[in-house]
Amino acid sequence: MQTLPHTLTISPEITLEKVAIQHAPALFTQIDRHRDYLNHYVQWSRFTQSPKDTEDFLQRCEQGIAEGKAFVWTIFYQQQAVGTISFNAPIDWQNRTACFGYWLSPEAQGKGIVSQAIAILIQATKLHFDHYLLKCAVHNLKSNQVAQRCGFQFEQCLPQAEQIGEQWFDQNVYRLSTK
Repeated sequence: MQTLPHTLTISPEITLEKVAIQHAPALFTQIDRHRDYLNHYVQWSRFTQSPKDTEDFLQRCEQGIAEGKAFVWTIFYQQQAVGTISFNAPIDWQNRTACFGYWLSPEAQGKGIVSQAIAILIQATKLHFDHYLLKCAVHNLKSNQVAQRCGFQFEQCLPQAEQIGEQWFDQNVYRLSTK
């Protein structure tokens, strides 16, 4: 297991910080405010009904980080928590592969925040990983565009691989190899 950076400054307006319980109120506010939007793209927003749910999630993230299974950063834009970005569990240390996951408040979208976050995370972790994956539902056009913009190559489409609400969606898998 390797140590990953806890804080990364992307620009004067954008920083990534290892998730912490104190981020829960601000993250829950974003989730609650944009629940209808998020429900189109992620399953978990339906189950995040209180600040306590967000605290519990962040505690699980901290546990996963401590065990080397995952790593999650809170995305701050203009000093406000606007989402998270992660290397999802399980990080494949043996095969030097990490799979990105993220969500971003709609108010912060269209500013290149996720693309910049992915770029800096790849730069900061390239000594640990040779391969990065990004998986997203076919209908999530913005995430598919992020993958392409960041130089990921389409690898495959997994049929009915992602459940969002009561529906199952095909999922595109993108890969970026640094070796």
